[in-house]
Amino acid sequence: MKLHWFVFVTLIGMCLAVGAAFLAPTEVVLQDGATEQVVSSSGFEHERFSTMRHGGPGAERHATTLWIGWAFVVFQVLFFGGCLAMGMERRKDGGASLGPAKQPLIFGTLVLAAIFTALVFSYQRYATEETHTLFLGFPRPTAWVFYAVWPFPVFFMIVYMRIFDRWFFTEEDERKVAELAATQRKKELEAAGGDPAEAGAD
Repeated sequence: MKLHWFVFVTLIGMCLAVGAAFLAPTEVVLQDGATEQVVSSSGFEHERFSTMRHGGPGAERHATTLWIGWAFVVFQVLFFGGCLAMGMERRKDGGASLGPAKQPLIFGTLVLAAIFTALVFSYQRYATEETHTLFLGFPRPTAWVFYAVWPFPVFFMIVYMRIFDRWFFTEEDERKVAELAATQRKKELEAAGGDPAEAGAD
């Protein structure tokens, strides 16, 4: 699949996930013996403040929407990876190539999607537990965000730094830029009536 089509498909996937969130059932009726409880995924009106909404039990409230959130974030990560790839592509031998950036980019994108997947499942489990254990001072879902989601994009920065002079701006690119700059200076001197030989003096 061409890269631009991949990005387009992930964008469509995000749109479908948002649409599914609007179409998902907003109320779930739970049977608990002789009692029934209606759980709204969009929250309930506050007793005192009409402009405020508050949620019910997390597990039941997200029973019909959690998978939609997971699908949206996975499509979003893939879209992010695709956009990075579009910026890393170079035209080589008549075709587009990611060169040494390809494998690290695919690896990083898949790992980031896996981290978000672990975060969603961690939250799903957390919502059903009666007692919550902390991980390094945070509830487990929050710990995934703090210790994995936030720092992991540094991986992409390191990849960019490591291959910058081998792929993004090589010695050949530097030479071409210098030649273009010299040609431009020569044209400017000729237009100003100066000596074109001075353009190469630098």
